[in-house]
Amino acid sequence: MDRTHSRVERDLFDAVAWFDRFFGDERVVVTERPESYLRWKNELRWDEEEHYSFRSTVRASLRLPRLKDRWHLMISSESRGDPNAILPEDPGNPALDIGSHGRVSSTELVYDIFRTPNSILDVGAGVRVRIPPDAFVRTRFQHARPVAFNTLGRFTATAYWDALDGFGETNQVDLERWLAPPTLLRWSNSFTITETSRWWTWGTELSLLHKLSPISAITFAVGASGSTHPSWVATNSRILARYRRNVWRKWLFLEGEPDIHWPRKEDGSRKPVWGATLRVEILFTGAGPNPRDDGESGP
Repeated sequence: MDRTHSRVERDLFDAVAWFDRFFGDERVVVTERPESYLRWKNELRWDEEEHYSFRSTVRASLRLPRLKDRWHLMISSESRGDPNAILPEDPGNPALDIGSHGRVSSTELVYDIFRTPNSILDVGAGVRVRIPPDAFVRTRFQHARPVAFNTLGRFTATAYWDALDGFGETNQVDLERWLAPPTLLRWSNSFTITETSRWWTWGTELSLLHKLSPISAITFAVGASGSTHPSWVATNSRILARYRRNVWRKWLFLEGEPDIHWPRKEDGSRKPVWGATLRVEILFTGAGPNPRDDGESGP
């Protein structure tokens, strides 16, 4: 029974880690990561409101091995925020803010206070690249553990201070159910409060992730976001399907994402807005996981 339990637990963690690596999910840190990596995403989107728009995002983590492998340098930049995002990608990072309307960049030095297979506590300090630069500091704790048979729970708490926006705190809870070896059901929730807003903003998303092959996967998701002021009313809801495939080389990915969302207007009305996004991602890694384990293809 112990061996069966350990095998199921190990397979559950491996399945979650595969989807996190394949989709480049930066919300989750308690998984095996390459020593250094850089993700460069470019997307072209069309919807009924904005028509055509372009967005580019760069995310890099550079390990500093001479400093006891506990330090790494984070570099983030995006040309604009994602107004349709349900969950924050990286709370406390001013360069990945869904509310930004122009290019924002940041550099952060992060120190791992401790890291285990199930938990991590780190602290970081950095600057928002602008004239004059704005400083920010943050600390993050995440713990992952099986909460039931074939179900993994993850809790993340992030506290931060930004010279422009003041103090803030985000709590994230993820529950993941392993339905079958190639299929994962994930329920993600986020609650954020800041010094400037003084009320909670929230987001919840239920997604079904299915591995089609070692180089392709698909996601179906439904979610909503809003705030507790003036009432618990969703300001945006959406449904999407995302197909991701590794093409030609192990470092090149393509994504297609049709979606429909219902933004709440000032008068309380909602109108469905159809859209579609095409993404191209280039991935650079230093010492990464074994290709046999992460399912990447190519020479």
